[in-house]
Amino acid sequence: MKNLIFGAFATLEGYREGDAANLGRAVYDRCTVVALCSAKAQNPTCTVALVTNAPPPQPYLGQLTAAGVEIWDCPFDTFRVPADTNWALAYYKLCAMDWVLTHRDFARAAMVDLDTYSQYPLDDLWREADEAVLLYQVPHAASQGMAQAISQMYDAVTPQGAPHTLTHFGGELVAGSKARLQAFLQQCRAYFAALQQAGITPKEGDEAIWCGAAYRSLQEGQPVRAANAYIFRYWLGGRFYFVSTNYVLDPVCILHLPGAAKNRQLKLIYRRYTKNGSFPPPAKVHRLCCLPAAHPPLLATLWVRLQAKLPG
Repeated sequence: MKNLIFGAFATLEGYREGDAANLGRAVYDRCTVVALCSAKAQNPTCTVALVTNAPPPQPYLGQLTAAGVEIWDCPFDTFRVPADTNWALAYYKLCAMDWVLTHRDFARAAMVDLDTYSQYPLDDLWREADEAVLLYQVPHAASQGMAQAISQMYDAVTPQGAPHTLTHFGGELVAGSKARLQAFLQQCRAYFAALQQAGITPKEGDEAIWCGAAYRSLQEGQPVRAANAYIFRYWLGGRFYFVSTNYVLDPVCILHLPGAAKNRQLKLIYRRYTKNGSFPPPAKVHRLCCLPAAHPPLLATLWVRLQAKLPG
């Protein structure tokens, strides 16, 4: 295969997702259908697969296979952490990447989170994937709590040169050529082993491993780039109101919709897809996500222009 898009899902008895209580299997299965079927719809010539240790039940399995999504069985036997660790199940993404690199032949791959929606093809991402590993750069300052914890964790296993300031990369997209991903995953293995040896299990989940590996990769001259031209993380809800228009103007390809959106916006997109057999147009998806219309404030703009023309 030339280009591969895949998502990873695992379930294990007693294992945790994140700080919030697990939402139940049906919520994740709906999200999986939206994420991978939309990826296939936008990238019909790419192989799209679900890597999992627990294939979804019907009707979700039928919906995935009908759309051309393949189901690959992958045991959760590497990158395991104690079951009560926050984001313990998120480490399966590292396991899935390891399995895909070992068992599948491809030129380039992109692993996407399963709470995503693809609105455009990944053609430009594939062009960059030959030159670097691409990760979503979370817009966190060095003093932000999670970013700070990831850096301090690195200091604990690499005291030489501490304090370090690592870039906070998320795990919602990991992309690159096969050769670059193989080298990157080797960095992940080494950093994960160093943390284990030091008795450290990151409560930040897989993101802590991607960040440490990215830092080491850059130190060794292995390029890592921000994938923010292709994906953006949209927290939807009362505490967040987006005024950026990066989903319309010079738009990203993938909307990442974590948290409550799993059981709200992604649920509604799933309903539209299963009812109509196709996804809504991007503008309708944006409205479902309560993203503001992409137009400037007309009166305020005219007022500023008028003020600028006045003398003085």
